[in-house]
Amino acid sequence: MVSTLFSACQFQEQCHTWQEAVQLACHPLEEQGAITNGYTQAIIRETERHGPWYILSPEFALPHARPEEGVLSSKTHLSLLCLKEAVPFPGHPDVRLIIILAAANSTQHIEMIQQLVCWLDEAERLQQLSHTTSLAQLHSTLEER
Repeated sequence: MVSTLFSACQFQEQCHTWQEAVQLACHPLEEQGAITNGYTQAIIRETERHGPWYILSPEFALPHARPEEGVLSSKTHLSLLCLKEAVPFPGHPDVRLIIILAAANSTQHIEMIQQLVCWLDEAERLQQLSHTTSLAQLHSTLEER
């Protein structure tokens, strides 16, 4: 399930800004040709304009933009970034789990969010990922069934 759910998974000790965290989380999808840098910039721009409306819990952010902002793939992609130290987003000081959603269309957007939420709910994965302190711990959590 994990290999089909996430196109990329990363662990980082820290990011100095939320913008850096978004760029780092988006980078593998840019490298894979799933999104353009314009998609990354759209997430940052919209966050600066409207705030981080995509914060789903105190430690979890699901940044995304509209597909026409730079999703190149016909399938939806998720890129996971776990941080050892929290990075502050506007009004949300404790974000440690960032999952970029790059949806090809609105139907896939809803379907992927449903799959992701169900997966995070199983075995308290959201809690585990939000408190990951090493790459080995991240791999262990992702490999649990």
